Amino acid sequence: MVTRRHVLAAGLAAPAFLPRLARAQSDTRPVLRVAVQALPATLEPLEAISNVGLRVTDNVFDTLWRRDFLKEAKEGGQHLVPHLATSLRQRDPLTWEVKLRGDVRMHDGTVLSADDVLSTFSPERMYGPQVQHHEGRINFGHLAGVEAESRDTVLFRTKTPDVVMPQRLAAYGGWIHSAKFYNEQGQAGLRQKPVGSGPYRLASFQRDQRAVLESHDEYWMGKPPLRQIVFTVVPEASSRLAGLHAGDYDLITNLLPEQAQTLAGHKTLEAVDVPLEFAHILYYDTRNPVLQDARVRQALNYAVDYDTLGQSLWGPEFKRMAALQTPSFGALYDADRRGFTYDPERARALLKQAGYGGQEIVIRITPGYYLQMLLAVQVIQQMWEAVGVKSRLETMENLSQVVNPGADVRPTSIAFRFPDPLGGGLLVHMAKDYFIQKSGFWRPTTFNAISDELRLATEPAERKRLWLRLLDEYEAEAPALILYPVREYFAKRRAVKWTHYPLYYMDFRSYNLSFA
Repeated sequence: MVTRRHVLAAGLAAPAFLPRLARAQSDTRPVLRVAVQALPATLEPLEAISNVGLRVTDNVFDTLWRRDFLKEAKEGGQHLVPHLATSLRQRDPLTWEVKLRGDVRMHDGTVLSADDVLSTFSPERMYGPQVQHHEGRINFGHLAGVEAESRDTVLFRTKTPDVVMPQRLAAYGGWIHSAKFYNEQGQAGLRQKPVGSGPYRLASFQRDQRAVLESHDEYWMGKPPLRQIVFTVVPEASSRLAGLHAGDYDLITNLLPEQAQTLAGHKTLEAVDVPLEFAHILYYDTRNPVLQDARVRQALNYAVDYDTLGQSLWGPEFKRMAALQTPSFGALYDADRRGFTYDPERARALLKQAGYGGQEIVIRITPGYYLQMLLAVQVIQQMWEAVGVKSRLETMENLSQVVNPGADVRPTSIAFRFPDPLGGGLLVHMAKDYFIQKSGFWRPTTFNAISDELRLATEPAERKRLWLRLLDEYEAEAPALILYPVREYFAKRRAVKWTHYPLYYMDFRSYNLSFA
């Protein structure tokens, strides 16, 4: 229910707001109020790839192909379905043909055509010598060209064979925007009021305060179930939880495990624990003298009791991630890999072999950005101290300060963007085109050579062989410490029947949202 208090809090002039309010009174669909810890700086979809950005942009944009998370949760395995495309077929090893739906209307009233696909997958955004954002190149830098064969037929041409093109088109970067809008407004327009074909259009966006989405009633999958979605920034988790109890919000994000547990047995509210296809890691600056020797990095990894660390942070159901892979990799998943197990004696031996002389190792983090990171690092410091390693923790206000020179260890998150080694982890975040290597923190030779071979491999047996070699090489180099797979704890009204996927999407389409 919209009250005078909500109008004033929105910072909008009442005369401008009231006509919309009057129109809304005849629409009985609910308004969903979501309290989040933050909003992205921009809604340009490539720039908004983050835990706080995907929640919004996934409702504004559609992809050509779609990953059916609900079916995967029920049946296991990978399930891809047509979305804006009606078909996708490989004409030859370097060419993929996409047929488009003819009944999709964009938020600006235009009808989806090949022009929108070509604008989205343009060289300036995805694969040219210079791209607007590195995220475009991650999934689509292998493109040689994108052509319109007709109004509803698009050809994707790749430089090398690509066995996971369907997964790419359903994943990060594949969000189709309006060509008309982009031609008129460019990247600056996408940042402030993007135009896609998703179930909700952007009504307003105030960075660090609020994002309001309203129903795109001409949505090709049918009228969306919500009249409006209001994402409100509430930085403190305790304040978000208090707001849920007070009835100010219907759904809140990013709780601590102990906060989620307080809702056990509540009649009208519930907390949900979601295992994500994400991991948090600490990566090493191998340029710094103390960490140049791989044996020191291996020792730091063997010194950590991962089960104790994980259970202390995430509860007794915690299961460690031994390698940067997920079971969704299917046949490529190495279920027997143990990775770096807790072995303090081996850690001490490796430190001695490497000639470690008690030099201080500096860890630098932004405490509030990654959930539980501060406590995790403090526990790890104690474990490193137990094997004779000195460390010092530096805390910064923002991520840009974290990467400045002067630290040896820094955190980052790993997202498995689609269920294949090419979708995340070693072949994305630890690869030569991503920031860890591009910034010079680690520059391996053998690891990159194996990665290049795996990108070109097409036969399943050869892909598996190369993937296992890459995992072995990662353990030999030990450029990072895998902390744990990430979990998201959110809470909502029991009447809201909605499923959180294993990525940070918040999908409020009709197949994933209903009300008791």
